[in-house]
Amino acid sequence: MPKLNRILVPVDFSDCSRAALDYAETLAKTFGSVVDLIHVWEVPPYIPPEAMVGVPGHDAQTLAQVAHGTAEQQMNAFLDDLRDRGVKIGKPLLESGEPGRTIVERAEDGGYDMIVLGTHGRTGLSHLLMGSIAEKVVRHAHCPVLTVRGPSKV
Repeated sequence: MPKLNRILVPVDFSDCSRAALDYAETLAKTFGSVVDLIHVWEVPPYIPPEAMVGVPGHDAQTLAQVAHGTAEQQMNAFLDDLRDRGVKIGKPLLESGEPGRTIVERAEDGGYDMIVLGTHGRTGLSHLLMGSIAEKVVRHAHCPVLTVRGPSKV
């Protein structure tokens, strides 16, 4: 079996991401791997990233700055939880772009041995309209991909 030195875990801060993180934690502890988290946000096509957002009492920021700041706060919460559980953590990655493509590119550029990501398990019309990031990653990744179905909503 190949060694799993580096595991990339894409997160969108949902319950699905947390489920994938649990699997990555188990793998990392078993194989002594380092886990890197990546969050990729996509700018809505009808809003330019340089659009300014103003909040009373604060300096105006671009949409990109607001999104990055929010993602950074959420990423830190995920990382604190992982550190508390004794997982070796690498540098968090915060990116903008098309999520499926960006995840695959970072995995290849970073020489990752595995990608572990959550899937919302959408089917039918919602899958057709929203697509599947997990499906894109599975189809194009150069390394093995473990997809983890998020908790079911009954």
